[in-house]
Order: sequence, then C-alpha cells, then structure tokens
Amino acid sequence: MLNRSQARVKTMAQGDSRKVRLNEEDPLARLTQDARRPRQQQGSFFTRVALPFLEKIAAPGNMLARNINRDEVRMRLMRAGFPAGLTAAAFIGLQIFLTFSVSLLFLLWVPILESVFGSYLPFWFSGPVAAVLGLIYGYKAPEIWVNMVTRRRQQEIQSVLPDMIDLITVSVEAGLSLYGAIQRISARFDNPLSEEFERALQEVRLGRSNIESMRDLARRVDVPDLSSLISAIVQADMLGLAIANVLRVQSERLREKRSQRAREAAQKAPIKMVIPLVFFIFPALFIVILGPALLKIAATSAF
Repeated sequence: MLNRSQARVKTMAQGDSRKVRLNEEDPLARLTQDARRPRQQQGSFFTRVALPFLEKIAAPGNMLARNINRDEVRMRLMRAGFPAGLTAAAFIGLQIFLTFSVSLLFLLWVPILESVFGSYLPFWFSGPVAAVLGLIYGYKAPEIWVNMVTRRRQQEIQSVLPDMIDLITVSVEAGLSLYGAIQRISARFDNPLSEEFERALQEVRLGRSNIESMRDLARRVDVPDLSSLISAIVQADMLGLAIANVLRVQSERLREKRSQRAREAAQKAPIKMVIPLVFFIFPALFIVILGPALLKIAATSAF
C-alpha cells in the first residue's frame, strides 16, 4: 500500500515537471501565462499609474465631474477608437487635471515673460487673464485632440472602405455568406474598419441581431459612405434581395465617389498653393534673382 502511494506521488511529480518543461519550451504556453497576469503588471506606466489616477479624479462623487454627460463622452471616444485606452472617466479626469495644471502653468509664466520682454500691464490684470486662458485651453485641448483623432480615423475608414467592399463582394459571389465574408476579409486587414466589423460580429455572437449590430456600427463610426452602405445591406436583408448584386452596385458607387473626391482635391490644390508661393517661394526667388543686382547698384552708387 505504501509503495503504491509512493509511486502515485512520483508519477504526479514527473507530470508536474513535464508541464513545467513544456511551459518553458512552448512559447504559446508562455503567452497564455502572460495573458493571465493582472493588467497592472503588463501595461505601461500610463496604463498602470496615469489611467487609475485620472479615473480617481473623475470619481462619481466629484462635484466637478458631476454635470458632465459620461454617455456622450463615451460615444465620442468610441468614434475615435478609444485612443490611448482612455475610458470616459479617464478622459473627464484628464480634462479636469489639464484645466488646473495648464492654468497654473500660464500663471507661472507671466512673471518670466515680464522679466524677459518687459512689463506693459500690471500683474493683477495679466495674471487673471493668463489663468483664464489656461483654464479654457486646458479644458478644450483634450476635446480638440479627440476630434483630430476622430477625423483621421474616419478618413482612414473612408479610404479603405471601397477596397474592402470589393473583396467582400468577390467572397459573397464565390459562395460565402455576407457575415462570413466580412469575418474573413476583416481578419486579413489591420485597420479601423476591420476592427469595427469584428466588433459588430462579436456583438452578433453575443446575441444581438445582425441588423441591430450593423446599424449600431453605422451610428458608432459616423461615416456617410458606410452609413449608406449599411442601409442598403439592411434593406436588402429585410426584403430578401440578392446581397451580391447590392454589394456590386454599392462597390461601384463607392469607387466613383472616391474618384470624385480625388478630383475635387486636385482642383483645390492650386488654391492651397497660393499662400506658400506668395509668402515663402516668391520672396526667396526675388532675393536670389534681384539680390546681386541690388548689391551692384548699391556699390556703384557708393562710388
């Protein structure tokens, strides 16, 4: 009996040692162990320290963050793709933190600027003005940044939309279902549109209907071309139309709109070139061409 228990313990020990060796040799096992670690151990300094600090500033009991609509902030961050992993609470905390820190920074710079350039206004006037400007700039700077990220992301989605719809159309004509084609094509690309498609498919797997997930995708991205495409797909799905024909027509329309935008941008290029020509290129040309002549004229007039 004792020998049998000793043999069982020895077998368990050998199995544990074999698991340890597999975990040390298999990279997939190491990645699995790393994925199971807490988020605080894996993330960067911003994720481990800054985000919790900002979320603590915008706690629900904070009177400064009480009147801010968190759902609206969450929707804006969603359209921007949650840049830097910001949550709604962290974004509100960032606004509050920058509001006071930038105001203090502007207020501290007033004496330095007065000592360098001279004092033209009394400090009791320039100090409050600088503090108010810092408050406005610190509060609006995160919003401006999110708007810039949102516009850049929407432009990227608009630029890759025709190519992805072409591939989805070919896949559907080859025999795949619409959502199977979307899943296959989205897995092959790494862009914001593929991320949004994968999120919509994940919502379908969790129990939402296809129509609701696609409509939520159009509302979340807020790109007119994608919204019209999803409206056509939903309508075709509800009426039982052939989805391949609808995708082919929408693909041609998207390509035509992209070419129209390219022609429009080409027509605007000469107008945008006027300011650099007048203020930067023409003065340099005048200096290079007329400079030697003016120097000779000045030399002859001196004699």
